[in-house]
Amino acid sequence: MNASDSNLLSAEDSLTQDEKRIDKAAVGSIFVAAVLTLAVVTFFVISQADQVWQYLLYPALAALPLLFGVLAARHVRHMHVGLLRAHQARLVMRTIELEKMASHDELTDLYNRRYFYERFQGELARTRDSRRTLSLITLDIDGLKKINDEYGHAVGDVMIANLARVIDKHIRTSDIPARLGGDEFAILMPETDKRGAFSLAQRLWAELEEIPMYEHEGIRLLLNVSIGVSGYPWGGEDIDEMMHWADADMYANKVSRRLPDRAAPPSPQAVKDDRFDDSNWR
Repeated sequence: MNASDSNLLSAEDSLTQDEKRIDKAAVGSIFVAAVLTLAVVTFFVISQADQVWQYLLYPALAALPLLFGVLAARHVRHMHVGLLRAHQARLVMRTIELEKMASHDELTDLYNRRYFYERFQGELARTRDSRRTLSLITLDIDGLKKINDEYGHAVGDVMIANLARVIDKHIRTSDIPARLGGDEFAILMPETDKRGAFSLAQRLWAELEEIPMYEHEGIRLLLNVSIGVSGYPWGGEDIDEMMHWADADMYANKVSRRLPDRAAPPSPQAVKDDRFDDSNWR
């Protein structure tokens, strides 16, 4: 359960409790009005009534304001509940907005660096416990400064935002995409092995090689990226090792300017833990 779902449940519980308090107040006010009305009617009947029609008239006359009070109490109750629900809904929406601002990058709408590493730590712990796989892809934009200098930062921002859309198009809902810095991106893929990680990297590479990330008034700009792939347990035992492996693989990609058929050379321990045959990638 994520933070937004938890907040919604908490808000619903709080709203239910507030409605119960309003109901108790409404029932209490009706009860008090009924007791007072009964006391007044009893007084007049005992002290004033001396004919049969008066015994019937006084209670009937008293029932009218009592009925009005009951209807008014119900109306006020509905108004209070409506206002309470509207206020609670605004608070929940504002809380969700603030949480999104705290966990997302404003330009790309991907997760930010802080949230990414929090999820990384949690996913890695769950992966170790379940003895499953976890894969990591890192991306670095090549030549972003040159694009900003030549075309302006607005164009560079458009290309960064479009890259985020490409990433979002190719990932699963369970994957965790993030913008780690100005030109650095990462994708964390729970329950994904080496084969699945390289498949996603190849799809991203192929699309970015063909589709421009900026196109306007005859200007057509492709975005060059370097991609690194890593994973648990074949690419490291902790976050630092996995990030180091992915950075090494990304650097090899940057130098060769092509997506490698396999990951960067592993450490002896990683080789021992590797569960897949690299020859399948050729």
